[in-house]
Amino acid sequence: MAPLTPARALTLLTSGLTCLLAAVGGLVGGLFGGLHAGLLAAAGAATAGALVAVVARRRALAAFAAARRQAGARGYAGGLAHGVLIQVAAYEAAVFPRSGPAGVTPEERAARRSLAYRMAALDDVPEPVRRAAADVLALLDRADRPLAEEAMAELAAAVRQEYVRL
Repeated sequence: MAPLTPARALTLLTSGLTCLLAAVGGLVGGLFGGLHAGLLAAAGAATAGALVAVVARRRALAAFAAARRQAGARGYAGGLAHGVLIQVAAYEAAVFPRSGPAGVTPEERAARRSLAYRMAALDDVPEPVRRAAADVLALLDRADRPLAEEAMAELAAAVRQEYVRL
């Protein structure tokens, strides 16, 4: 059996309703006008039901497609926000290495800095995350550990807020 996707469920529903409408039209026409009137009423009701089903299906599928695109865009922005957090945290680890001042080479620190700045500057990063990342990066460039830790917590909160909003 094929999986029940929203489009397939809508097709089954509309075809079932069209059949039901044809049966009701045939019964009502048969009761009030005889066999020929019942057949005509069933055919008319089935035609009207099929036309309405086609229009409703097209509208619903367009709404499904729009919702899918919006969900994809929100998921993409949320993924970018998490990526910014990860890259800024990697730069923070390079600025304040736990293994001591000689634990990270200047080249590695510069590479992590460059990657964090490029990630935070992407167009699709949500604005609150971009602002919080800019604050953290400025403090990391100055090597201000206490303020950088506070700003990093604010960046994590901004990313979390974007995730909750999605």
